Amino acid sequence: MAISKIKPRHASEGRSIAAVLKDRLDYDKNPEKTKGGLLVSSYQCSADTAWQEFTVSKQIYEATTGRRRDPDEDVISYLLIQSFRPGEITPKEANRLGYQLALEFTGGQHQFIVATHIDKHHIHCHIEFNSTTLDCTHKFNNYWNTYKTIQQINDRLCQEHKLSVIKEPKEKGKHYAEWANEKRGSSWKAKLRRTIDRVLPTVSSYEEFLAAMRREGYEIQTTRNILSFRLSGEGQERFTRTRTLGTDYTEEALKSRIGLPQKRPRRRTAQLQNNGRINLLLDIQSHLQGRGPGYERWLKIHNLKEAARTLNYLTEHDITEYDVLTAQTASTASEFEKVSASIKQYEHRIEQVAALKTHIINYAKTHDTYMAYRKASPREKAAFRSAHEADLLLHEAAKRAFNDLGTKKLPTVKILQAEYADLLIKKKTAYEDFKRLRKESQELQTVKANVDALLRIEQVQDYEQEKEKNQEQGR
Repeated sequence: MAISKIKPRHASEGRSIAAVLKDRLDYDKNPEKTKGGLLVSSYQCSADTAWQEFTVSKQIYEATTGRRRDPDEDVISYLLIQSFRPGEITPKEANRLGYQLALEFTGGQHQFIVATHIDKHHIHCHIEFNSTTLDCTHKFNNYWNTYKTIQQINDRLCQEHKLSVIKEPKEKGKHYAEWANEKRGSSWKAKLRRTIDRVLPTVSSYEEFLAAMRREGYEIQTTRNILSFRLSGEGQERFTRTRTLGTDYTEEALKSRIGLPQKRPRRRTAQLQNNGRINLLLDIQSHLQGRGPGYERWLKIHNLKEAARTLNYLTEHDITEYDVLTAQTASTASEFEKVSASIKQYEHRIEQVAALKTHIINYAKTHDTYMAYRKASPREKAAFRSAHEADLLLHEAAKRAFNDLGTKKLPTVKILQAEYADLLIKKKTAYEDFKRLRKESQELQTVKANVDALLRIEQVQDYEQEKEKNQEQGR
């Protein structure tokens, strides 16, 4: 039995987003809870530098969209907690299941880490995903029915992995007939999924697959490239779209699965897991030249031009090892964060200098009026103030600003003008670095995401092959 829940993570007032993310991700990855970090996996980011990569994506999002929210309203990440019944699953299996849940729920559009905790009596996964999308143009929409979507995916994964599933409650305010119909609808999906999984290994073409499904009693409908089935003669009223069964059941995925070989030799992905040292150029080239199932699945999300661009980038920058790519991505993200912080400091000081210069000028202009007000008799003060209210307010505001500085000697307007001009030059120079580093960071993150996607496909396929092999041996 697996229980899942989602929790929005907000920025903290007075703390940077980077600091908040680092604290939360460090807690998720706690070595004492994750077997020294062995039970931590990640998607489109490095687990070690995820907090930096999350932060950079948000800085790029703000810079490109111009959208910014108050810290107490801004959701910077989301935490999914997936808990399992004691003794029902191993820690490694739990981590793989958590990874599958996160990947399917986010649609592969958000970076995430999966940390499996084993410090309690029950195994549970902390899944932390970035609220900002990979392309840094949108944020996750936490719609009202999010939890139910997560639970449905989670339940299906548990069924597929022979784990117990929480029985669906009769929800408050819902008629029993409505609940029963939903229950029966989910059983149509489960039956269709089982039938497809049973039929696919017996066919060698997509046409044979459709014919076999008709023999199983299914009606077939294709509308705008959306494949749907309905079981005849058993009371199923509506067609079930295969894409609602999961990413492995779309029309394209089914065609790809038909062509999958039964066994594949294990490749150098194990080497990546051990020490991260891998000749990326050779590995990417092997995917492009071999054009195996992993390449085909990757191509559904990306395209050949993107693959070539990734290869060219690695070649031009002489990046031949995964560790080097990871280090450069993290280093560029760190530089970008520092430059962004310096620009904010320059902007803050520019505002201070401009305000102080205005106060000094106002103080000088209103000095005589203020002295006349001080010398006026008590009976004359009210009338004098009423006549010169604006000047007196400016003078008093200037005095308060000077007192806040805590210094006896004020800088001259000339000195402030010189500092103001110098700050503008520094900000302009820093902004050039900002644009350069933003571009470099985007390129590196895209390249790393492409490499991770290709290597992750190999890892998942190797795992599925190993799983099938173990099942065959157990028969």
